[in-house]
Amino acid sequence: MNRRAFLTAAAASSVLSASAQQIARAQSMPRFYEAARFSSERDGVSFLVARHGVVLGEDYPSGAPDARWHVGAGTRMFAPLLAASLTQERLLNLDEPVAGTLSEWSQDPARMSISIRSLLNGTSGVAFPRRGERTLAAALALAPAAPLGQTFVADETAYLLFVEIARRKLAAVAAPNSESDPARWLTTRTLLPIGCVPIGWTRSADGAPRFDDGAAVSARGWAQAGELIRRGGVWRARQLADSAMLDEAMRGVFAEPRAGMGLWLAHADRREAPVESDLWRARHPAPPDLAMAAGAGGQRLYIVPSLGLVIARQSRAASGPWSDAQFLNLVWRDL
Repeated sequence: MNRRAFLTAAAASSVLSASAQQIARAQSMPRFYEAARFSSERDGVSFLVARHGVVLGEDYPSGAPDARWHVGAGTRMFAPLLAASLTQERLLNLDEPVAGTLSEWSQDPARMSISIRSLLNGTSGVAFPRRGERTLAAALALAPAAPLGQTFVADETAYLLFVEIARRKLAAVAAPNSESDPARWLTTRTLLPIGCVPIGWTRSADGAPRFDDGAAVSARGWAQAGELIRRGGVWRARQLADSAMLDEAMRGVFAEPRAGMGLWLAHADRREAPVESDLWRARHPAPPDLAMAAGAGGQRLYIVPSLGLVIARQSRAASGPWSDAQFLNLVWRDL
């Protein structure tokens, strides 16, 4: 931060090359300065705060506002956006059985009762064992290891299966030149119109996009995706993604109240969480409706509908210490 300007404005912000004059201005306008410094000192490469779609401040220690960075498990928030987009197109219903699309499950009574809803909220009971292959073929062969709805699992199983569900549904659409790749379809249909660019996807050996940990996106693009979720799928007066589906993504489940769909929720619970975070041990708790996409090394996207807030933070390191509690406390005090 001692070499860069952190500029804020009430209505908009711009990223300029650092100079002594700009640094002096940043120090005389300290809004979010400490939060930005906290981020940059921990290998942060981007930090952005927006309220009601207006950027209040942003900082790019990497020097490239539009550079895309892998966000690890923070990718998972794109799964509910994919589901909400498919639902808006009437290609998917949360309560339909997974076996209705994955025919491999259609002869197994235990798996026939699993809905897309329970798959996405982590309560299907289907999860990879600790050892063994973690491929789509292996996921399709899994039997439930726990009763439906009683346990929560946060591994990649659900995302591999859901991407295959989306692929098969898109492939079944009888339209010329229709796109069946879920990542390309979501990018063209939903992400590009809202300005979620640039974005790229890591893929499995079979070519399937990894919605569990494969997205690389710019901070501005990630924040735009969070803004669409905050707005309930509405963009420029158009219902771009299904609002009920996105509401469901921000709702916890009985087995784990702190887990939505691809998001972690600021539910008041101080038990050990399935994600590395001190969010639930904060001295000053986050707003109760805060949702968080989280990847290793402090890759974070925070969404707070009640405050109209979206906060993006990305880091260069894939691992390392990060404190959601300290960071958010610094942000809250400058709001």
